[in-house]
Amino acid sequence: MRKVLIVLFVLLVVLAGAGVAAAWRYDAARDDRLAEGISVAGVEVGGMRIAEARAALETRVDRPLTEPISVLYRGGKFVFTPSTAEVETNVDQQLDAALTESRSGNFLTRAFRDVRGERLNRDEDLDVTYSSEDVRRFVAGVAREVDKEPVEGKSKASFAGVRIRPSRNGVKVQRADLRSTIEEALVDPEATRSFELPKRVLRPETTTRELEKRFHVFLAVSRGKKELRYFVNEKLVKTYTVAIGRIGFETPAGLYEIQSKAVNPAWYVPKEAWAGELAGKIIPPGDPENPLKARWMGFWDGAGIHGTAESSSIGSAASHGCIRMRVPDVIDLYARVPLHTPLVIS
Repeated sequence: MRKVLIVLFVLLVVLAGAGVAAAWRYDAARDDRLAEGISVAGVEVGGMRIAEARAALETRVDRPLTEPISVLYRGGKFVFTPSTAEVETNVDQQLDAALTESRSGNFLTRAFRDVRGERLNRDEDLDVTYSSEDVRRFVAGVAREVDKEPVEGKSKASFAGVRIRPSRNGVKVQRADLRSTIEEALVDPEATRSFELPKRVLRPETTTRELEKRFHVFLAVSRGKKELRYFVNEKLVKTYTVAIGRIGFETPAGLYEIQSKAVNPAWYVPKEAWAGELAGKIIPPGDPENPLKARWMGFWDGAGIHGTAESSSIGSAASHGCIRMRVPDVIDLYARVPLHTPLVIS
């Protein structure tokens, strides 16, 4: 009986030794294989050999990070090449750390872990370094090429009409947004690598539309020609012969606008010596002493465009600064001219 026990003990020792030897051989064959449950930069590499894991990370991480970054603008693009920013990752260091953890313990504990199907559940973050100065220079270069100040709309009014220089919007690169989007693409293999240039439109204070609206209707008076021209949308529609201020009471030159309008206006006589005993009085419509006939369009400090009963004065310098028109003409013009219509006198 004793011999039987001894034999059984020896057999158990032999079997145990064989199992240990088998476990050792199994573990030795996995000395460069990562444990299950390990990810690097979101890529599952558990169960892979180091070379396989490195190849997977090259495809999923390193290669995408080296692809050019395209900044789209007006049908073209600015291209940033990551290699110029010296982009580097710590893939090798993370794989070494993952292998070290995979090989922690001894061959028996590792074998036991594999037999039980245990996972390490470890996800290694990837560190990516790059030259922020190169990114800054690229962004500055794009801004130098793209940034433009807005062009203000301008108008030049004369007896010949109105010339409008068109306005133009400006543009300004949103540097901080551009820089952050590029930097995200440099460190994240899944980030977009083609995007529209972040920019802001700069509006001029005076636009073409505003000037076209302002000068939709326009009046121009030539003191030399004794003529008033009526324009619509920068085109001459009609010309009237007028009277202007005589010497000493010249109709003032400049750019004005129609500030007031009245049908059959009263005359508020200026307190001037030339007005005599009428100075400061209000002469009602229809009164023979009221020189303002039919219509009134005031444009500056008591001066205006009005009808006159003295048709013989038309074509001469005869008034005290106002612009006189024949009654049918002033009635016709009045209906065409809204308040705030620009008027240039030259």
